[in-house]
Amino acid sequence: MRRFKYQAMVKLRPAGDGSAPAALPADTCRMVIKARHRETGATKIFSSLVTNEGGAAGGSGISVVMLVLGDDAGDYLAPGERFALWRGHEMGSGIVTRRVFV
Repeated sequence: MRRFKYQAMVKLRPAGDGSAPAALPADTCRMVIKARHRETGATKIFSSLVTNEGGAAGGSGISVVMLVLGDDAGDYLAPGERFALWRGHEMGSGIVTRRVFV
């Protein structure tokens, strides 16, 4: 299974009671990325490790680094592509800002 690393801006959803946006469960946590294929429109989920790059959730969101597992993740995630973050429920949405090559 291939690994892809991305930087993204994520906007977290409020915690259901209308309060301030939720925070990531930890500075680094496992989450599911739900993304749509840019050509076919098919939706797929990927396992990932999401790391908060610092900063609290604000109006514009937070910057994260995602290590995504999946042989075809590059077909679903590229700069400018949108995705959803899941951990038992949808926690927020984001947009890929760049792919990080290591």
